[in-house]
Amino acid sequence: MITFSFENGFVATLRTSGTEPKIKYYTELCASPTEKDRTKLHEILKEMVEGILAEFLQPEVHGLIPREN
Repeated sequence: MITFSFENGFVATLRTSGTEPKIKYYTELCASPTEKDRTKLHEILKEMVEGILAEFLQPEVHGLIPREN
């Protein structure tokens, strides 16, 4: 398991499953108490998650297949 903490309050933890061939990730965005725009925060979280997946896991390079929603 590895956890990444970013200056903007974004935290991402990645780990492999112990029983299945998959990588799991958990993310959160700890915003400043003065930040009230939830839409903006959701967009930042979405952008950060997409960046983590693209840059750290590189699914196209490693043949990773995302789970369907």
